[in-house]
Amino acid sequence: MADDVSIQADVTVTGEISPRTLHLKMLRKQWQIISLQVIATIALIGMYLEVVSTYVVGSIDHTMLFDTIEILIGDQLPIGDWLTGEGRDGMSRFYVPIILGLLLGGGMALLAFQTPKVQQRVKLGFIITLIVALVGQLLLSWLTGMLFSFSLRLPNSSELSSLEWPLLMIMSLTILFLYLLPVIMGVRGIWGLSRRSIAWAIGFTLLFLGIHAILAFPLINGQLGSYGDSVNIIGAQFSDPTIGIFGLMLVTKQQFALIMIAVLIMVFQESSYGVIRYLEYAYRLPESCKRDPEYVRQMDNVLNTHLRHTFGFLGLTGIATTIALGFHSVLLGIVQDSTGSQWAGQISESIELSLTYGLVISAAMFLSVMAILRFFVPWERIWGFIYSRRNPEVITQGKEVVEI
Repeated sequence: MADDVSIQADVTVTGEISPRTLHLKMLRKQWQIISLQVIATIALIGMYLEVVSTYVVGSIDHTMLFDTIEILIGDQLPIGDWLTGEGRDGMSRFYVPIILGLLLGGGMALLAFQTPKVQQRVKLGFIITLIVALVGQLLLSWLTGMLFSFSLRLPNSSELSSLEWPLLMIMSLTILFLYLLPVIMGVRGIWGLSRRSIAWAIGFTLLFLGIHAILAFPLINGQLGSYGDSVNIIGAQFSDPTIGIFGLMLVTKQQFALIMIAVLIMVFQESSYGVIRYLEYAYRLPESCKRDPEYVRQMDNVLNTHLRHTFGFLGLTGIATTIALGFHSVLLGIVQDSTGSQWAGQISESIELSLTYGLVISAAMFLSVMAILRFFVPWERIWGFIYSRRNPEVITQGKEVVEI
């Protein structure tokens, strides 16, 4: 069987023939794989910025924590303000830290593809550098002091004060990297092909959203005193919707931010996990299948379909969620336009539809209408017709196979 498999080849611009196979060295450089990784990285940054702009900035961001620490110690932290964003306003506080997180995550991903010997050397060098930066100045000044004075003694206060700068620097970087943990682990997972790092990025984001929701709960927030005032709270009663489609306002800005966070998490998860899943599938194929033109063509079709579905289905998910949250506005708008009665406006101003559980009612109505509509609209035939119009050659080949 392996003798019947020929190597697929593409003719380059120079006329040379370069074989295309499913070996990881070539597959990782394929434009579809790189596109999925770039899409996952953009979704990760967008998710992080959306979470930060909704819950963190101006409330519990790292610059406020650094200001509090500087007041407690009565001195400036050794880490530069240009690096932390301290002194800037709004989202500009996170621009430089995000670049730092991308570089660190990319470096960790690059390290993951090195040989174990190189990884061990890099880790050992990092540990030695950290030890030298932490106690190197103390040991040097203490040992030289004892050497010149010809006496055995403990370090004095001036020598111990040399620990202040490295300890404050390590503490500052730890706080900064803790805020950047989703970006660092996400980039490492995308480009380093690590499921665990991707799960860390998503899990830490969801954990933060869960803790924030608990702290924002009125009963708990009231017990926090002055600290509770710094937590951004999304009220139980929403204002008038300002975002919608086709001129119909459906959701508020806060609701749209939550929808964007959910959609971006799904894009990040599906794209990053998809790359790992496809590469694992190619890696487990027998050597003969990796060189089979049919397998290469099938991999291209699968990757192209995944790219289309990433924008198509997840985009429709965001639109459907937006309509579901404001579905009562759609129904009331239709009734009001058709009847002209005043009861539709009175219902739209009711407290039940303005509270959070009113969103659940709207979503349930939307799902009910879609479930009923399924019995009247043949969605399978519609999708089949669209697929046949987009891929007529595949349908023709399928008919020929059946006839044979």
